[in-house]
Amino acid sequence: MAAGKWDVTTSLLQDIFNANENNGLDSIYNASWLNTINLNSMSKDELNLLREKINIHKENAEKSTRILENVIENVTILSNMNISTSNNVTTDSNSSPIAKSKQKTGKSFYQSVYNASEPVVVGSEVAFKLRHKGMDAEWIQCECTKIISETKLEVRDPEPDENNNPGQTYKATWKEIILLPPKEDAHNLINYPYGTKVLARYPETTTFYPAEVIGTKRDGRCRLRFEGEEEISKETEVERRLVLPFPR
Repeated sequence: MAAGKWDVTTSLLQDIFNANENNGLDSIYNASWLNTINLNSMSKDELNLLREKINIHKENAEKSTRILENVIENVTILSNMNISTSNNVTTDSNSSPIAKSKQKTGKSFYQSVYNASEPVVVGSEVAFKLRHKGMDAEWIQCECTKIISETKLEVRDPEPDENNNPGQTYKATWKEIILLPPKEDAHNLINYPYGTKVLARYPETTTFYPAEVIGTKRDGRCRLRFEGEEEISKETEVERRLVLPFPR
């Protein structure tokens, strides 16, 4: 696990801790509270509020568990890699030890507790800022095909052109990409607060547009209001991993 990912993991856990602290349940576990309150006497709104508060704590506890399980898994992999590296050394013609080459990785300039910025590897899915001459730039989904350096890479549009030829390849810098979380990490992502401005992929397209978060469903999908919609109050649901922190 890269240093940047450790920072993100720590931030995620801190955010969850702060969320639970601000939404305290101490009174529920207080014996005197249990003796003085009668759930049957509570109004429907009070019961719904209590239920919502308990569910938020439950979801946060489950997220923390998944994050920590992921940390343990990564530490185990790292430990095994260290053992493997120490036992798997090659030699040159002069018999001097040479460690096996390390896979090149890149990163994105845009960092957020809601989305990791590294590592970007060959095969990673990214949002790429495509610039058009005389037009506003747009963010499209691409695949990383080559790591040139930590801040320079090549990406390819997975969509074929009008003649059904392979999609175009572009040179990109770390300020022109945002890493999409891998599908296997999607369950570790924390929810965006209400009103957060994000960059999200519009359904049935490969283009990302500015949107505002108006809620999160139980399955993790984000309820969004895209900018520029003809129907002002229209809500659109988008898979969480396709909703990225707005680049600033």
